[in-house]
Amino acid sequence: MSFKNEIGKQVLILDGAMGTMIQDLELDDAAFGGTEFKMLSDLLVFSRPDELGFIHLKYLQAGANLIETNTFGASPLRLKEFDFTKLDPADLRAIPKNLDLRSCAVEDLTRHLNMEGCRIACRAIEKYKTDPDYDGRPLFVAGSIGPSNYVVSSTQADLNQATFGQIVDNFYHQVCGLIAGGADVLLVETQQDILETKAIIVGARKAFAEKGTALPIMVQVTVDTFSKMQIFNTDIQAACTTVAGMGVDVFGINCNVGPEEMVATVEKLNRFCPYPISVVPNAGQPISEDGKTRYKLSPEDMADTMESLVREQGVSIVGGCCGTRPDHIRALRKRLDGVVPAPRQPDRRVFVSGPQEAVPIDSSKGLVRIGERLNVRGSRIVREAVEREGDIAMPVLEEVVNDQVKDLGIEIIDVCMDSNIVETESVLAQVIHELTSDFKGVMCIDSFSVEALVQAIESYPGRPIINSISLEEYKAGQSKLDAVLSRTAWHGPIYIALVNGPKGPAQTADEKYELAAEIVRQCGERYGVGPDQILIDVNAYPIGSESLEGLNFCTETLESLPRIKAIHPDLKTTIGVGNLTNGLGKKPYMRKVLTSVFLEEARRVGLDCAILNPNHYVPPGSLPSEDVALARRVIFEHDMNAFDQLEEIALTKKTGVKQKKVDYSGLSLEESICSKIKDGFKQKEEGVVEKEGELFDYRDRIVLEVAEVISQHEPLDFIGDYLMETMRELGDAFGRGEVSLPHLLKSAGVMRSVMEFLERYMQLKSGVKPGEAIRYKGVVVIGTVYQDVHSIGKDLAKTLLENYGFRVVDLGVQVPLEKYIEVARQENADAIGLSALLVQTSNHMITVAKKLREQSYDIPILIGGAPVNSRHAGYVAMHGQDDTQKISNNVFYCKSAMDGVTIMNQLRDKKHCLEFLNENQKTLMREYHRAKGIQERQDELIATLPRRIVEFKKHEVPRDGYELHKVEFKLHKLASNIDDKSLFSLNWKFGKQSTWREKGIDLGQLKELKNKWIGKVEAEEWIVPRARFMILPAQSDGDDVIFYKPGDTEKELGRIRFSVCIGKGQNDLFSAAQYFYLKSSGRMDAIGLQITTVGNRSKEAVERFKKENDLESALYLQGLCDRVAEDLAEYIHNLLRMRSGQKKDKQGQRYSPGYTALADMSNNRVVWEALKAGDLGITLTDANEFDPPSTTAAVVCFHRDAGYS
Repeated sequence: MSFKNEIGKQVLILDGAMGTMIQDLELDDAAFGGTEFKMLSDLLVFSRPDELGFIHLKYLQAGANLIETNTFGASPLRLKEFDFTKLDPADLRAIPKNLDLRSCAVEDLTRHLNMEGCRIACRAIEKYKTDPDYDGRPLFVAGSIGPSNYVVSSTQADLNQATFGQIVDNFYHQVCGLIAGGADVLLVETQQDILETKAIIVGARKAFAEKGTALPIMVQVTVDTFSKMQIFNTDIQAACTTVAGMGVDVFGINCNVGPEEMVATVEKLNRFCPYPISVVPNAGQPISEDGKTRYKLSPEDMADTMESLVREQGVSIVGGCCGTRPDHIRALRKRLDGVVPAPRQPDRRVFVSGPQEAVPIDSSKGLVRIGERLNVRGSRIVREAVEREGDIAMPVLEEVVNDQVKDLGIEIIDVCMDSNIVETESVLAQVIHELTSDFKGVMCIDSFSVEALVQAIESYPGRPIINSISLEEYKAGQSKLDAVLSRTAWHGPIYIALVNGPKGPAQTADEKYELAAEIVRQCGERYGVGPDQILIDVNAYPIGSESLEGLNFCTETLESLPRIKAIHPDLKTTIGVGNLTNGLGKKPYMRKVLTSVFLEEARRVGLDCAILNPNHYVPPGSLPSEDVALARRVIFEHDMNAFDQLEEIALTKKTGVKQKKVDYSGLSLEESICSKIKDGFKQKEEGVVEKEGELFDYRDRIVLEVAEVISQHEPLDFIGDYLMETMRELGDAFGRGEVSLPHLLKSAGVMRSVMEFLERYMQLKSGVKPGEAIRYKGVVVIGTVYQDVHSIGKDLAKTLLENYGFRVVDLGVQVPLEKYIEVARQENADAIGLSALLVQTSNHMITVAKKLREQSYDIPILIGGAPVNSRHAGYVAMHGQDDTQKISNNVFYCKSAMDGVTIMNQLRDKKHCLEFLNENQKTLMREYHRAKGIQERQDELIATLPRRIVEFKKHEVPRDGYELHKVEFKLHKLASNIDDKSLFSLNWKFGKQSTWREKGIDLGQLKELKNKWIGKVEAEEWIVPRARFMILPAQSDGDDVIFYKPGDTEKELGRIRFSVCIGKGQNDLFSAAQYFYLKSSGRMDAIGLQITTVGNRSKEAVERFKKENDLESALYLQGLCDRVAEDLAEYIHNLLRMRSGQKKDKQGQRYSPGYTALADMSNNRVVWEALKAGDLGITLTDANEFDPPSTTAAVVCFHRDAGYS
């Protein structure tokens, strides 16, 4: 007969109090091994096994089905409270051979106590079965497991504190002993800390897995008359919910109060407990008589109450705790013999719980709201509280929690501590542990890190939501679903499952449905996680971020919801809705309207939950109907004009000033076209327009107006009289600082759409080549030099030149040097433009100048790029020879893209051109001599200065981190680490902040723009920040640093070659290699290697933007890529330092190839090979430059004095 099969067929009766019966034996101290051990009655299994067997027999004869072993306190942590060296074993005659209680490990003692306790109970059952009065009822040994006398949950009380892992190990040992002794069921009883109860169950399951057997588990908690577990104020429903899904077979209450005081709690259990219920009261409330504690409730009175609980509340197991004796059990058997518990219909809704309350996941009356504000990445207040120096500002976090739970009525809050500054794995667990000391809500534990989720769930006294799992690859060969569930499934949480797969996040309804169905299948088949434990997150993308024509992220999401819900009736859905309005942080009203309308529509078709800012969601009925109508047009029709109108309303509400967009409808056709170009007004739409019997594709609706206007103007006249003038005015405004470069690019994109149509039209209708027919100011051939893949500077120069009326022939990147000359001749060019990013590749400019001189081709050369300066222009002008009399006069250094326009305009000025060239020649001569002088002085210093003396007294070699670390981030996780100032001013070319006002720009707008682009590139996976880093044993050898294989320093893996530099003040020479222990010293040092990249998908997107004339987006995407690569390198350096165990003030120096201290670019290849970075999609050019360009490599020296000077 199995215990599980018998539950429910009849009432099962548990025995009465073991402790009360032991007290009745009135044993002397010797039976316990001495006075100090009288509280450890578990030792009686060694001294009085027959007496314990007799007690068991008495309860069996009284009618018990289950008898408890005398092992309530037989676990290592409780045993450690006693000094066994003081034990007198003389009267403990049943101690197993070879077990010395005074010296054995407590784990060994635990195993033997539990085995013997079970064997005594088993012998009693076997003996009773031979009794003629045995009625054949099922009999079971219940292995008694009491608390450890430690708590795991957070408390301010003076209680022993243990970790979750300590409790798991503690009860693992006890359960191993109970299994070995022959227990039929585990009875985890008198529980007062539900987090400890979770750990006990995990420890039991660990033992089950090891021993290859699983026992049924009964859990009984101790509550007061208010149905609360007293120490932590945990409600009985919260306690039951917490162990839901953890493999529990029976749940109930025992001890502390009598049966009458338990009635209210049992009524509550009947309503919601999904398991058979056990009720084991004391024999009434205790009273003191003659200095002794006595229980006065009679067996009949106890049976009266217990009978009603069985017949009316469906209780399945009854028994007695403190003060109960065989007479109480006999009375229960008499009343309940053959009685079947009343049928129960508990609430079948899915519940989650916190340390005090349980909350249903029930959307029948409204969305289940999950507050998103306790998030390091999403809240400045939270970020500053967590990432500051010193301890976490817990009062600040408590205020954020109270604001949501107490003030706004949010019952579930999302907790995310994913940070680039602190260790997420420890901080998330710490925050959860401390915040749950007095917390009435439920937590949704959110992290990208699996280890963080594991540690957090072990700190959480409840049944949480885990955010998140998906089918995305977490590490090689393992999905995030497998990584998380394999380590957390036995806790029985609810999981948020993102519809992300190996190819990234799902975008269409079909993709979302297919991934959801696969997630449900894998969860069930592999881990026994049912649909009722899953919340499918259907993904929210920023409105308007679609890259495919005709795609509407909002409607795709709404269409997916009913299909996903149909996968299984228990399956529920959720969405992180904040991403929907990413970029609208400064327009809270607009965010509120769009969020509220979308969520209302989503709820109607099947959405159950939403992770949101509570302030952004209100009933749409409370909003103006016209604003709701606009939001519906945005959501359902992808109507960006409605979006603009809603934005006007939001700005008006924010500023109090009526905002109005430009109205082009009242303008003439010519004025409308020119105004749209000036405003950069894009009307993206793919279509075909018919003009004079020919069909023309277009990507912007402005082409429709242009097709109409050339019925009134000859195309060349319209270009010359209107378009060129428009671009000139725009360029002049840019030159005056009134227009930002991104706006100029936006306008240029609209202009290109116009010009592409006009050029095709003219060629088809008259065979005219636009380059010959249009009255351009001149022709410039430009490109990035051979072996160099960077293009952003070249692209900006092209755009500006085109804006000012020049035709630009763009040769792209890695341009063979002969091609510049060849194409310039073909196009009858007026100038050649050369761009480079590296010192090495910039020297190709000299080769081009030399080839031009050899071919007697006199054409101006414009040069620019990061390593280029006026001195380099002097070298280019010398075209590879030494005679200064032959220096060219037409090589021009362009510090900025605008300089190229200025120079080309001056070259067109025939009246002053010669004077301009002569002055430039003088400048080139001066800069060349200056460069030569600098070089000669450097050569002299290098020949004469002494080498620097480096001290190693305080040098600390890293202890940790000697393994390859692979890191991959979601872009939004790095958002706070992005250098906004550099992104806005340098990468996105908005210039100095002091110029923003004149350009109509403010910081808030740029931050919104940043958020929008982060959301957009993450949705499209254009940027996937990845890194590899490693610390390796190293030593210096001259100016080289040798690095070795960890664990085998005889094996040289590679060498980093540092450059010799002149020190600050020109007092000495040094190379960074000097900051490493010399090989000859015999001491081992360490070097850090790192490589960071944004991936190679952005390159394709940037090119597509250019082809679509969306130059502004190309700038934003490429600029963001470059910024992320640089700032990711800084973050990885900090992470490498942390993993090394170095203190912040001793972090040393990072060196990147191509810079002064590490000039040799071949070091890029050394790092790339050492970190095995080829599978990151990174390749190298012949010049050892990375492709994709937004990739950086670096080496780290850990000497505290290392630097660049």
